[in-house]
Amino acid sequence: MKDQLNVLSLREQVYTYLRRQMNLGALVPGTTINIGKIAKQLGISKTPLRDALIHLEVEGFVTILPRRGVCVNVLELCDVKNAYNAIGMVEASIVIECFEKIEPSHILILEELNEIQIQDVEKNDYSRLFKTNIQFHNVYLDISGNELIKKFILPTKQRLYDFPRQNYIKEWETRNCKEHALFISWLKKGNPEKAAKVLKDIHWSFEYQKNFIKKFYNISE
Repeated sequence: MKDQLNVLSLREQVYTYLRRQMNLGALVPGTTINIGKIAKQLGISKTPLRDALIHLEVEGFVTILPRRGVCVNVLELCDVKNAYNAIGMVEASIVIECFEKIEPSHILILEELNEIQIQDVEKNDYSRLFKTNIQFHNVYLDISGNELIKKFILPTKQRLYDFPRQNYIKEWETRNCKEHALFISWLKKGNPEKAAKVLKDIHWSFEYQKNFIKKFYNISE
């Protein structure tokens, strides 16, 4: 039975379909995507499929190999390092730049989202952890109004976490929530530099998080 695609943008729907297949583990890092098979499965031409794959390549999910097909990229330790450090620098700069726009209502939302994460970790329920974490960081990212930054950060985070993971580390997730709380405390004290430092030098620091990162991704140097 063919997967059904509705109307909107066919390219966007194919892109979403492929991302979902990655998330479900149907498309595994290191394997090759069979364009003809997927086009037939979805009942579409290869054009929107190729367009979606170009989008995925820009975001780092796949590599298009001329005359050899499309490979789902393996996440190497250096990729994680670059992503962490880049996200940390960008998020820290946004907090400093937009601090005057952060209101008590924003801080309240941050506290509520962090509490949800704390409760889920305590219950060993990781089903919505990534989504809630994205919402937490988007509270201050959305204040910037810089759409280009958002287009960079979200795909980078999805590249880090969207392939299926069964090895959530409770100790690491608990520590992440504590880092969130520390970040919030500096915002409440009116110190954006200290809040930014938590993001750049702790929360998104590859060196600081390296032991957990290597364990989470099961990769070594």
